[in-house]
Amino acid sequence: MVKTELLYLKDAYLKETVAQVLEVTEDGVIFDKTVFYPGGGGQIHDTGAVIVGDKRINVSRAFKKGGEVYHIIEGGELSSGEEVILRINWDRRYRIMKMHTSLHIIGAIMYFDYNVLITGSNIYEEYARIDFPMKGMNKELALSIVAKADSIAKEGHEVRTYFMPTKEALKHREYFRVADISKYAKYLGDEVRIVEIVGVDTELDGGTHVKNTKEIGEIKFLKYESKGSKNRRIYITV
Repeated sequence: MVKTELLYLKDAYLKETVAQVLEVTEDGVIFDKTVFYPGGGGQIHDTGAVIVGDKRINVSRAFKKGGEVYHIIEGGELSSGEEVILRINWDRRYRIMKMHTSLHIIGAIMYFDYNVLITGSNIYEEYARIDFPMKGMNKELALSIVAKADSIAKEGHEVRTYFMPTKEALKHREYFRVADISKYAKYLGDEVRIVEIVGVDTELDGGTHVKNTKEIGEIKFLKYESKGSKNRRIYITV
């Protein structure tokens, strides 16, 4: 049974929390709750600190293993049962949230305007990239897609996150941006997490996003690449 409550799933704006050390292992420290996103779905992990009294211990990484979240700490030691404050590097996280939401908008344009499924994406500290199979793509079209995404973001669409029974979600093909739902569905539990950009996009996602697309600011095109015979890649930042 997973021991850690994943606070970021319900509130991506939670910058810190009081937590208790459950275990100190060779892999890392396990807390009873965490605000640290452990990476996954293309989104990079959070960084930050553990505050113990007047002492600050660096958290260089968080990751998931066996469904549990492990925190890698540097410059200090913790003991089981200790009460601490977990604090994320907020400026870093917030920028990642903006870029993740930006990729959802671009993915919606590709899906609804061009009938193209995204084949992969990655969100880092300074930039993000999104991949898709589209032979007719070129730099000019890539620029226009990013410009459209930027225009949509500036309209100020509310972004909602909520949980839905998997059986209900499976009735909506558009929520699943995969070629074969049957292969994907067997890995899902009883419920799934939905991210909805009102009037723009609704799909499954476990990452962190802004509450309104106006928060993104400007979605900036960085570069376009052709990756092999079919795959194309757009890089953006905010």
